[in-house]
Amino acid sequence: MRRKKVYESTVQSVERTLDIVEALSAHRTGIGVTELSKALNLHKSTVHRLLTTLMVRKYVEQDSESGKYRLSVKLFELGNAVLSKLNMRSHALPFLRELRDRTRETVQLSIVDQNEVLYIDVLESPEKIGVKAAIGERAPLYCTASGKIWLAGLPDERFFEVMRGVEFKPRTQATITNFERLKEDVAKAKDSGVARDLGEYDDDLRGLGAAIKNYRGRVIACISLAVPSSRYQETSFNDLAKVVKETADKISYSVGFTEK
Repeated sequence: MRRKKVYESTVQSVERTLDIVEALSAHRTGIGVTELSKALNLHKSTVHRLLTTLMVRKYVEQDSESGKYRLSVKLFELGNAVLSKLNMRSHALPFLRELRDRTRETVQLSIVDQNEVLYIDVLESPEKIGVKAAIGERAPLYCTASGKIWLAGLPDERFFEVMRGVEFKPRTQATITNFERLKEDVAKAKDSGVARDLGEYDDDLRGLGAAIKNYRGRVIACISLAVPSSRYQETSFNDLAKVVKETADKISYSVGFTEK
């Protein structure tokens, strides 16, 4: 079912075009005009006209045999162009590799976008059993190590502002589902410089997160280590926390951060 839109303050044709793009993204092998028009509750001629425009601009292509439409690589190119502007990604890569090789666990680089954790780089564990992750994946702030360390870097006023918009949803039995508990965890992360996810996002993983700060002391990105629950031991996890913090500090210093 197509989402309801508020068109009074937006351009209807643009909204509809984006609806089509988002629908196509969910059908990797393609989708026909009739099926797409039903899914979006739009007239078939409208869908066809918008698809034709997208094809002319090379955002969409049509399979010559099935007649189905699918997204082209142009959107992938645009996405890569956005990621390439995130200089932190290429700058942090040598440090991320060192952390991955040293710990042999999955390392993630993330930013916060629209009050969600957005992973912009992932180096997976070389071990046979390791945490699998994907670039572009999003996760909540309240149940991830990266999210909590980002929250720990916020001024109190901004922290409370962000939390007013958070809807706590239990992902596992360990997920923090109330503000007071989260505030305690964030306070611990602020004191230690490392946030922890002890099966709160996924039963099968444990996470550690540390912040990357710029010359103003502002958190601009986070690095995290994802460890399979089967390898988790509190003592070794404490040692890993120090390594993650050291790595985040190295990256911070390399981009101009200095202790005040």
